[in-house]
Amino acid sequence: MNRGNGEIEMKPMRKSCLTVLAITLICILNVAAKKGKPAIDGAALKTTLAAITSDFQKLEKNLQQQKANFSKGIRKPGFDPQEAVRLDRHFRNEIQNAAKLDEKWVKASQKGGRLNAKKHNWESKITRLHVQWVKQAMAAGENPKAGKGAHLASLKLMQTVIARSENESELAGFRPRLARLYQLSEKHADAVRAFMELADPQRTTDARRRIQYLTSAAASQAVLAHWPLTPPWREVAEAKLKESPRSGDPGARQGLKDIFIRLAQEQGGIDNTSNWTYDAHTGLIDWTAGRTQEGMDLWKPRLNSQAALNGKASNHRAQAGGFTLIELRAKKSWPELEATARQAIALRWLPVHGKQKIDPVAMLGDALFEGGKALLTAGDAPNAEAKFAEFTGSFRKDRRYEEAFFLRGKAEQGARHFIEALTTFKDFIGRFPGSRFNEEATRTGFDLATDMADEESGLYLGKHYISSHSKSGHARRITESYAQLALGNGFYSDGVAALESLAAKVKDKSGRADALARILDIQVLVATPDSVLDTANRLIRLGNLPPEIMLRVFRAQARAASTSNKKALVSRAKSEAAKLWARLGDSDQQNRDAWGEILFIEAEEHGNKEIGEIFSLEIQDPTAHLARTGAEYDQIKSAYDGVCGIGRNLYCAAALFRVARVAERFQTAISDLGIPDTLEAAVVEQFKTRKAELINRWQKDAAAADSQASELAGQGMAPTGYSMAIQLGGDADLILDDRTIAGFHGFTQIDVR
Repeated sequence: MNRGNGEIEMKPMRKSCLTVLAITLICILNVAAKKGKPAIDGAALKTTLAAITSDFQKLEKNLQQQKANFSKGIRKPGFDPQEAVRLDRHFRNEIQNAAKLDEKWVKASQKGGRLNAKKHNWESKITRLHVQWVKQAMAAGENPKAGKGAHLASLKLMQTVIARSENESELAGFRPRLARLYQLSEKHADAVRAFMELADPQRTTDARRRIQYLTSAAASQAVLAHWPLTPPWREVAEAKLKESPRSGDPGARQGLKDIFIRLAQEQGGIDNTSNWTYDAHTGLIDWTAGRTQEGMDLWKPRLNSQAALNGKASNHRAQAGGFTLIELRAKKSWPELEATARQAIALRWLPVHGKQKIDPVAMLGDALFEGGKALLTAGDAPNAEAKFAEFTGSFRKDRRYEEAFFLRGKAEQGARHFIEALTTFKDFIGRFPGSRFNEEATRTGFDLATDMADEESGLYLGKHYISSHSKSGHARRITESYAQLALGNGFYSDGVAALESLAAKVKDKSGRADALARILDIQVLVATPDSVLDTANRLIRLGNLPPEIMLRVFRAQARAASTSNKKALVSRAKSEAAKLWARLGDSDQQNRDAWGEILFIEAEEHGNKEIGEIFSLEIQDPTAHLARTGAEYDQIKSAYDGVCGIGRNLYCAAALFRVARVAERFQTAISDLGIPDTLEAAVVEQFKTRKAELINRWQKDAAAADSQASELAGQGMAPTGYSMAIQLGGDADLILDDRTIAGFHGFTQIDVR
């Protein structure tokens, strides 16, 4: 060491080479000292340089130790990812310290006389160590198998590196890695943003790489939306996948839908089977949000496609088809369901809904049946008829076949295809005798038959209705109509039996009386007088009958009694009817007709009797005979005039007709009657004058009565049998004999009022 006096103290243990080197150095220093520069102590320089080297070694050792500690800690639970940022900052500080040590070495060396002193490049060494650590730390965190701490540490370290980088090429390399680290670190919102930025066509021109970025973005967005990466057909079908309140962002699924739409656009082509996955996701997202129509509209083009599908793509098609069919049925969109079901059958979708297999043929049956009912309700009977016709033709084993068969008849009726409807209803009641629709089918068929004048079908359906549905609310109407139809076709016993059945089942007294009264009206036309009187007595025994019905009973008694020559009963019926008439008055046409007929029957009884007696007398006194004949005529005419005297009624015309005929017969009876000329002239003249007066009067009466009767008949106010007789006038005997006039009066209509 230089002690300032030029002497050099050497350690005895130095080797010879070092001794020579030291002497040389001392000499140089001494020379320098002689030139005015202070001499350098070699030992001191060595110590200084050694200290600098030691400082660097400590620095390096410390970094190596911290690096090792970081590598160990990153694998442990509870590791603070911020340590990566702190260690990175420490590395960069130590790089600066290493640079300072480099400078300090150079300066010390130069101060010690080393004019060409070189750096140790400790800064570069630490920088290389830093770079190596950064790469290793980031790589460790980018390993999907690493822990979350490693991912976050790598993420924070990479963010730090990116923040201080200005190299665009370097930054471009970092961006995909940063996006993946966001994803690995479960920072999915940041991951989605980063991947979507990378998927921008202006930033990434390679379509395949854009698809990769979009796929990664979808994976993170699916986490945010709580959505599986495989189309969740089964979960949605079983209602196990709903919008989660934990998702935070209510638009998370909409965002996922947008990404899937982008992916589908990048793939391109409706027949690209990989797109089915994206469309499946997109449609199901709409489905869970209640936008089922949007989902069906999205799937519709692919369901229509003829592209060959297999594997998962085939499953997507089957599920989309099943979802569409189920939803259309739930929404009661019958026309769309029918079209979709036919398409499924034609393209062989084999649709399913989650785990449930869907039968498109059954769906077609639903569409036809329910669609037909909807059309029928809406008044579109022709189209409803077509639906039910196809259903009944193709779905014979369906549980709704019976109802569809009945509704087909209703649709045919609504479409005014009456013949087809009647055939269908007749076929229906034969096939389904115990059906809940049997009553309506029979009733509707009967009404159709009567409207169409198909008497054979009407008789068949009416009889079936009465025997099977006598307790229904329409039984009385159908029974009455059937009775008229049966009687009109000569089936009198069937008509009466129907009304008897109705009367027996009617519980209320008024209803039973009404039924018996209708039976009585029919029996008056076709039954024996005894049967008529028996039914009349049954009605009388019921007691407290309405006056209108009692008047009909007395009229029937009068008819039957007149026919069976029970004159006392005719008189009694008239007497009882007169009491009722006094109470009822003439306000009701039906009552006037009934009372008028009773009066007419009695007049007929009296008139026929008197006429017979007049024409059987032995004439001894012609003049007295004329007087007696005139009186008898007046008595008969008075009885007939009484019929018209009660007011406008059907039997007034018949009474007038009979007056005219009686007048003609009386005229004929005396026309050939003469008196001997040997009698006194005054007697003979008186006889001839009286005879002429009677004949003239009767001629006028006959003409007037026929005129009035004809006028009334023209107005429809005449019994059916008398209408033609009135038109024929004096020739009535050609079609109307005395028994008809005196008995049933040609009355052939059934009064069911």
